[in-house]
Amino acid sequence: MAHNLEIINGKASFAYANGRPGWHGLGQAIPPGMEHSQAVAELAGLNRTVALVPLYTMVGGEPVAVPEKFATVYADTGFVLGVVGTRYTVVQNVTAFGAIDRWLADGRVRYETAGALDEGRKVFILVRIDEDFTIAGTDAITPYVLVTNSHDGSSGLGVKLVSTRVVCQNTLNIALREKGERIGIRHTASAEANIESAAKALGLVARQQAETMQRFERLAQLKATQGLIEQVVEVVAPDPLRTDVSLTERKRNRAGRRHESFMTFLQHAKELPTIVSAGGIDNRWGLFNAATEWLEWVDPTKSTQVLERRMVGSLEGAVSDARQQVYALLTPA
Repeated sequence: MAHNLEIINGKASFAYANGRPGWHGLGQAIPPGMEHSQAVAELAGLNRTVALVPLYTMVGGEPVAVPEKFATVYADTGFVLGVVGTRYTVVQNVTAFGAIDRWLADGRVRYETAGALDEGRKVFILVRIDEDFTIAGTDAITPYVLVTNSHDGSSGLGVKLVSTRVVCQNTLNIALREKGERIGIRHTASAEANIESAAKALGLVARQQAETMQRFERLAQLKATQGLIEQVVEVVAPDPLRTDVSLTERKRNRAGRRHESFMTFLQHAKELPTIVSAGGIDNRWGLFNAATEWLEWVDPTKSTQVLERRMVGSLEGAVSDARQQVYALLTPA
């Protein structure tokens, strides 16, 4: 099963809001206005208790305790979830929900989805923050806070700001790969307070993100003139015939390839879904997106074999610097 949701007696351990169960069509709907964690946890099948029990092995036909090792199990069935050490403290799913409940009190956030994966070993809770941001009328972004927990000792708790709606294992993996900081929380007695603090901190980040989206929307309302496009070209991939004549032949050829590639990309950018959703390159938001996409993924002088190298380049170094220069150029004073 690609969704990897826990299934108990034919029922998926998954709950969803807004009438959107996900591509798999499984789970229980969260009624409108239901904001209390106990009800959501029950709907998602996440209100079961996880316990620590001594771990034994058989030696000569006799059970022998394994030193400093314990098994995490479902208290109601004894099903083994994982093996942990003496420092491990179980953080119950309802504990994580309880911390989020207090954060929900400001009325601007609400539960979106919750579920258990891999027979209950991993748990996710997705909280929606405020409303969607829409740029250029079609480019919609929904901010969520993702809380993850595990009961097999593979990881601690995590809190991360994401834009992916998590409904299964695949979407969880996509969300965890998104850019942005993930706050890790160890399984200790202070985990509940740490979850609440982390969620509040990311809530502030989300509101700052809203202000950024408003600035992007301003760009979408401003026309990108031919003169402005030419200035962006000079920042991103200038024509070597119009720049430093002292360039070596090798560097001139490299710059020529970049310039030709970027100009061709701009000619066809209006056909690309990512640029269409940004309103095309006739507005400054679309032009910024086109420049960014070319810098990060199309530039022929960059390695196409190592994805990680590309991602690092997009966050720091020449790509990041060029992107910031383009943004500054397009942003009105």
